[in-house]
This record gives sequence, structure tokens and C-alpha cells, in this order.
Amino acid sequence: MKTRKGPVSVQSFHYDIANPQDEVKQDLQISLDHPDIKDENGKPLDESEGKIFQVVIPFEIHPQGAPFSVSGLIGQVMQLLDFHGDPEDLKDKEVQQISREVVEYIETLTYQVTAVTLNKGVSLNFSAQDSVEPNETVKKLREDKNKKD
Repeated sequence: MKTRKGPVSVQSFHYDIANPQDEVKQDLQISLDHPDIKDENGKPLDESEGKIFQVVIPFEIHPQGAPFSVSGLIGQVMQLLDFHGDPEDLKDKEVQQISREVVEYIETLTYQVTAVTLNKGVSLNFSAQDSVEPNETVKKLREDKNKKD
């Protein structure tokens, strides 16, 4: 899927010391919103080439045996070229594809912060097999749409 992407925006990123025995967490929730963004004249942005979405990923991660946890909220605005549907019309694989840059930001920030705090960077490598999925709102919209069809 072709996209036109804006910069990744880090709204919050928290690093906390944690007990290595604490519960393992790997919670990333992808949310796709249609933002109300206007141009410099106050008019809605042109979506004739494709719909504009904001990918937002709130996350909470505590790797197994790690002495830290990270959490936060990172997002990115993008235009999905030649796509004029709603978030629930996207397949899971497409959602993973368009959110990948934001997920990589989480991986990179975690590595950089742990390189400073622990004198050794910790790599997080989320893949398609991991539970990075659309959030409950998108899933409910899909279910509602399927019931109508």
C-alpha cells in the first residue's frame, strides 16, 4: 500500500526501573483515527488522492527478566494513497504495514535509552507473529460492518 507519511510524533515515552521478576508485558495497541487536520487557510486537507489517518500506538512493555519497563504513546499522520475507505476496511496485514514505522520507533527509543541507562542496548523485535493488532474499537467497527453486510 502506497503512503505519504508525516513525521513520527513521540507524545510520551517513559522508562522505569522494574523488578526483573515482574510480569512480562508486551502490550501494543494500534489505533487508526481520521484526524481533523486543516491547512493553513483553515480548510480540511485534500483527500482526493487517498484518506488521511493518524496511526497511534499506546504501549506498555516489560521484557522477560529485564530490569526496566517502557510505556508511552507514539503516532504518525499519513495519507493512504488510492484508499478512500474506513479503518475497518483495512486488512490486519495492511494495518501492520502502515504502523511499522511507529513500531520501529518504539524499538529504537528503547534500545537507545537502555544503552544509556544499562550500558547495554536492549533490542525489542516485534514481528508479524507478535500481538500487534488493531485495537478493540477497530475490531468492533469491523464486526458491526460484517453484521450489516
